[in-house]
Amino acid sequence: MSELTGLPETKTSQSGLQKNSLNWKHVTVLSLAGCGPAASIALNLQFMGQFAGISLVLAFLLVWPAILLLMNSLAQFSRHIHTAGGLYSYNLRTWGAKFGFVYGWVFLGAYMVLSAAGFAVFGGWLSEWLGSQFQVIIPWWLITLAAVAVVTALSIRGVTESMRTSLILVGFSVLVILVLALWILFTGGDSVSPGLSIEPLLPSGAGAAGWSGIGLAMSYAVLSHAGIEEGTTLAEEVKDPRRNVSKGLWLVALILPAFYILISYAMVHGYGIANIDAFGQDPAPLQTIAMHYWGEVGLGVVVIAAIVSILGFSQAGFLAGTRVLYTLGRDHVLPQWIGRSSIRKTPANASMVMGAITILLGVPLALVTGPFQVWGYFGFLIGIAFLISYIVTNVALIVYTRRIGVFSWWKHGVPAGAAALIFAYPLYRTVWPLPPGEYAVLPLVYIGWVVLGILLMAYTRAKRPEVLVRMMSEESKF
Repeated sequence: MSELTGLPETKTSQSGLQKNSLNWKHVTVLSLAGCGPAASIALNLQFMGQFAGISLVLAFLLVWPAILLLMNSLAQFSRHIHTAGGLYSYNLRTWGAKFGFVYGWVFLGAYMVLSAAGFAVFGGWLSEWLGSQFQVIIPWWLITLAAVAVVTALSIRGVTESMRTSLILVGFSVLVILVLALWILFTGGDSVSPGLSIEPLLPSGAGAAGWSGIGLAMSYAVLSHAGIEEGTTLAEEVKDPRRNVSKGLWLVALILPAFYILISYAMVHGYGIANIDAFGQDPAPLQTIAMHYWGEVGLGVVVIAAIVSILGFSQAGFLAGTRVLYTLGRDHVLPQWIGRSSIRKTPANASMVMGAITILLGVPLALVTGPFQVWGYFGFLIGIAFLISYIVTNVALIVYTRRIGVFSWWKHGVPAGAAALIFAYPLYRTVWPLPPGEYAVLPLVYIGWVVLGILLMAYTRAKRPEVLVRMMSEESKF
């Protein structure tokens, strides 16, 4: 098909994505950008403080082993399966076409929601900042539309250009937040409880909420890492994917959780351990801290860092979702033209579809609730989706490696099983008991999306059984 219209293309343009165009650094950048480290600090710490008090730092610490173990599972998978589908391909090859069909549907939905929420929040933050600082009034939705259009164009042009943009966005935002954290720690923190304390690392810091609150905070800690697997979707474009995908993933697993622990500790310390109740109720604790320690100018720098980080993870989620779309189209789960690459060997058709879906999901809801509240709803839903996805993928590694005859208890069994168990705890605390208000509906939304995927799979199996056969045959080529 042509790059824009979906009409028939030449054979060359349908030959897949550009091989050997990326390296392990690109895997690292996409996974880091997918998490949006500065954006996660800006968006998630408030909720974690509400649930776990100062023990929000402990929540990040407890999640770190699970992230390391998850990266081990993805690294082990990447040694055997090298496709743009990432976790979708891993589970398809493990569980078969029927399960893989539904998993791909659910996994794609998570990336769509991640991208939609990210771009809506980006528009809201930038619009508010321009209005408050420069009295420049631009509707948030116009900024969101423009950002989606630019990211879509970059995706059509090529992943290398997109990665360069992501590297700049991630590097700047992480550096600013890291400098702020170190400034707080070396200048002594708040005057109410000066000096460093181990309280944020103890369960008692959660107060009456106890381990239940820590479990809920862990779900947002996992949400802060959601997207860390996105580097796996570059496998078809990475040189020597067996080695370089694994290398890129391990680097992220080592540095990103450590960053979150350091920054969250500094934020709690800087706000004041005695003021943690106010921290949990503050709609923007990062901005409050930045204003207190750096003044108006520093606040502006921190807000810019958060904004570009939000754009960075939105773009990374967009790129990863595009490649899952592309893979599902190539497997004929979705219309075939989505899975055809352009003459430049980029997923152009999938990029345009992802752009349209991002707008249709994010903008209407944000017009009703406001762009900032979209993250509250969508973020909660994303957390559920990724927790379940990570649990299933860890179990899949055990099944897959036993099937192909390379299973090792110490490489596959124990690490993957432990990761699944750790992720199961915050999932349990997230859905039981159901949270109050409209948040109680969101687990049902997830279940409804799964049921819709099952019904679609059943219809496909009855009317187009060749699709399920083709899914496995296509994946076997990679």
